[in-house]
Amino acid sequence: MINFKTLVGLSTILIFFSCTSMQYTSMDVLKPAKVKFAPNAKNVLIVNNSIVQPSSIGHGTANFNEQEKKINIDTDSLSIYCLGALTQEIESNFFFNSTQLISNSINRNTDFKKIYPILSDSIIKLCDSYNTNVLVALDKIIVEDVQLELYSENEDKYLSDLEVKIQTFWSIYYPNNSKHSNITFKDTVNWQAFGETNSIASFKLPKRQDALIDAALIVGRKMSKRFIPYWEKADRYFMITNNKTLKQGMDSIYVKNWQGAIKVWENLLANSNNQYLQVMLNNNLAICYEINGEVEKAFNSIYLAYMGYMKLYFVDTQKLMRISEYMNELAIRKSEIELLNNQLGKN
Repeated sequence: MINFKTLVGLSTILIFFSCTSMQYTSMDVLKPAKVKFAPNAKNVLIVNNSIVQPSSIGHGTANFNEQEKKINIDTDSLSIYCLGALTQEIESNFFFNSTQLISNSINRNTDFKKIYPILSDSIIKLCDSYNTNVLVALDKIIVEDVQLELYSENEDKYLSDLEVKIQTFWSIYYPNNSKHSNITFKDTVNWQAFGETNSIASFKLPKRQDALIDAALIVGRKMSKRFIPYWEKADRYFMITNNKTLKQGMDSIYVKNWQGAIKVWENLLANSNNQYLQVMLNNNLAICYEINGEVEKAFNSIYLAYMGYMKLYFVDTQKLMRISEYMNELAIRKSEIELLNNQLGKN
């Protein structure tokens, strides 16, 4: 499982940019997955349980000023590409002790419209054979794609648009457990190209078969963020002024000495009656607390910054917007803490 404390230290990346009495920084924030696995799910087997979509279903093209026409495209390998990308992404994050894949479908049925759950006996045999304690099955993958030719008045050029919609149906099984969970996801991948003529614009798009494979790979990589916790870039804004003590705290920030900055700013906050300075200090302290993993404390500080700013006679709309957005983000993070801790095995 992911070592939360270790990864927080390794993945805190700060890049500073000046922004009118503010210092912009980009940092990594750990976000919870949408799917919750059982606490003992340490070895996962990903299984292809899908039936190939018939080539005559789901594909269309509409040339300029013409109605859409149905075309035939083979999609027999899309589930394999999707699962391969998913497995690779999960393995690279070391969330499970082991991640294994059965890429070729184990489903021997032929009706694409139906979903066939894996039987209990088969689940037990698969888990025993691969020494795993959770099975994730792709039960169905539906692809709908259409290529359109349009004219863009803004660009004064022809536009070719290729949109690929992929819907995936998943089941999560545990050996010796008759119940299983189901989940469905919808994703869209889009390509656009401009040209002086219809044919030039269309030529710039990827070939349909290649586009479908690329879309399956993109969806597979994206799917990992739904199954395991993932890092997401977040913007934070330190507020600065000519106050020497506040600048002293910023000197600690530049060398990632969060505790040093906290000590300086907490002391200054306790001894300052300047309401605007208090706003800046609470904002900056919130960021440091968050980096240290103290999300509750960070939210309390940014709330004080927001309430203090609202009491000022004159406000900078941009700063107020930044503080408000940050407060909302921390509120979301607070609501996600319990779920994230469960997924990381900390509860």
